[in-house]
Amino acid sequence: MRKLKDFNYALLGKWCWRMLVDRGGFWYRVLVARYGESDGRLEVGGRSVSKWWRELAKISDGVGEGGGGWFSDRVFRRVGNGRNTLFWTDRWVGDVSVCMRFSRLFDLTLNKSSTVADMYSLGWEVGGEAWRWRRRLWVWEEEMVEECHNLLNDFIVQTNVTNRWQWLPNITGGYTVRGAYQILTSNDNLVLDDTGALVWHKQVPLKVSILAWRLLRDRLPTKNNLLRRDILHNATILCVVGCGNDESTSHLFLHSDSFGSLWQHIRNWLGVSGVDPYNICDHFIQFTNSLGTSTNRCSLMQLMWLLCVWIIWTKRNNIIFNNIQTLMLELMKKIKHYSFWWLKANKTIFVFASEKWWSDPLQYLGVD
Repeated sequence: MRKLKDFNYALLGKWCWRMLVDRGGFWYRVLVARYGESDGRLEVGGRSVSKWWRELAKISDGVGEGGGGWFSDRVFRRVGNGRNTLFWTDRWVGDVSVCMRFSRLFDLTLNKSSTVADMYSLGWEVGGEAWRWRRRLWVWEEEMVEECHNLLNDFIVQTNVTNRWQWLPNITGGYTVRGAYQILTSNDNLVLDDTGALVWHKQVPLKVSILAWRLLRDRLPTKNNLLRRDILHNATILCVVGCGNDESTSHLFLHSDSFGSLWQHIRNWLGVSGVDPYNICDHFIQFTNSLGTSTNRCSLMQLMWLLCVWIIWTKRNNIIFNNIQTLMLELMKKIKHYSFWWLKANKTIFVFASEKWWSDPLQYLGVD
């Protein structure tokens, strides 16, 4: 028997797909006349819009009960000439849209509606005319621009190739109601829903939670993922730590010679035993509950997991872009340092010094 709720979402997803690939149709022009269009996207509308339209908006944006990212996480814009592809808001490079990855820069740019072709022709290299801001950038904002440059370095606009949307689960066949229904009813999707709520932690910086959200959906630009998008070649996908394996998400974060051992070091520090599952989502759930199921214990382990994946990713990027090597002892110092200050920043009563946190964290928090 079909699950009618999931089947209905799959049918609504078909409309979301058509709004991407069939914008020249008469039906699309009717929707534009009814709801309006801004920056190449149909407006959600006010209170008078139909329930059908609101549900479509939730699915497209990956929010609400019918959202959860099952649709938006699986569509990708394959860019050729860059026309009709919005530089900031369409998902065309990396795992998420540029405006989501660099939300601060999106707030400051004067070119919010520019296409990829527009930005490329103006020049998106360092100092190019494409980067126009409403005020002078601070140093940390300049560093974000540099990170954006690194993301665009290997991309080349192909003027004789048209842009197209891709449905990642079936790149050749595109979106089907049957395929979407299978995704919505699969066990993997249920596990992803369970972990999706765990990435948001009030004591963890937003940028770390966003990184974890992308990691759990396998949307980080690991070398294996870049290979699937034809950005890298087979010869260049080996893990950055030099272990000789391909740089997949699970290998990099859980099983590589360098980073995989970090999890056991954290367990030893906290006095917890356990093993690392192969799957990232299973690892997150198991690690979060490894100290017990009370709210305080789960919250602590949740924070530690989010911090650890952030440390691993920044370390990996330092090896690639800056050729900076870091010993395991230094990584553990970073874990202890950042966890202390993240917890302290959100507690009005935090009387002990950091030395006690380093030596006995559970007693320090009163959860031993």
